[in-house]
Amino acid sequence: MAREVDLLAGLVWEEVGGAGVPDKGVAVGGTVADAGAEGRQAEASLDPPVPPDIGRPHPDRARQFMPFAALRGYYDLVHAKEVVPEPRRPLADDEARALDGIIANLVRGDVVRCRYYEDGGYRVAEGAVSQIDLTFRDLWIVRRRIPFSATQSLEMLYPAG
Repeated sequence: MAREVDLLAGLVWEEVGGAGVPDKGVAVGGTVADAGAEGRQAEASLDPPVPPDIGRPHPDRARQFMPFAALRGYYDLVHAKEVVPEPRRPLADDEARALDGIIANLVRGDVVRCRYYEDGGYRVAEGAVSQIDLTFRDLWIVRRRIPFSATQSLEMLYPAG
């Protein structure tokens, strides 16, 4: 009981409404009182005062309820194992010659769509050719390196210029 008295000692009780607060629309000093201001004043006075020794909640309090991952990256590995790898299809001779012809005619700035094999499946890259490296046999589409050996098909969308 003594502890409850100590907690309530710092509280200040205020009168809500009453004789000091005029009703909405009542003339105060020759003007009509603002109904919105009266409502805000009444709402503010309805909030119970907070004793200074209790304190406010910390803004990062919710951080303690964030999920905890003991094995970082574990679920990414599990999902990667769930993917069934797609078998790589070798190019026919006529497809390989057509692909070589398209690569030979490429210039920097051409916009192409390339279908290539990577990480157990086929991917599609679309963008401007930033580099054609004949020494290492790589095609660079924007910042993505695609080896010629992984390329399945190449389609010219827009020529440079």
